[in-house]
Amino acid sequence: MIKKTLFACMFASSVFVGAANAGDVAEFCGAVVTEMGMEDANGGCTCFEDSLSEDEKSLYLSLESEDDWNARASDNMKGAMAARFPAP
Repeated sequence: MIKKTLFACMFASSVFVGAANAGDVAEFCGAVVTEMGMEDANGGCTCFEDSLSEDEKSLYLSLESEDDWNARASDNMKGAMAARFPAP
């Protein structure tokens, strides 16, 4: 499943912590997508970032593991990620 792999790879790389600056979420998401050998040709990471509140952006950048994502990510965050990067 792409979504599960995306998060596993995301947490294997460095995690940003603190207040989100414009583009931090999309940049981090894009790095993970690239690391996975995929392209974000349709701007899914930017759309994902745009769909999050400021609190959700900060939360997203503070997550430390896939388990952390599963436990702490909001339904909005999970739905937004699934919409941008659906399972094949």
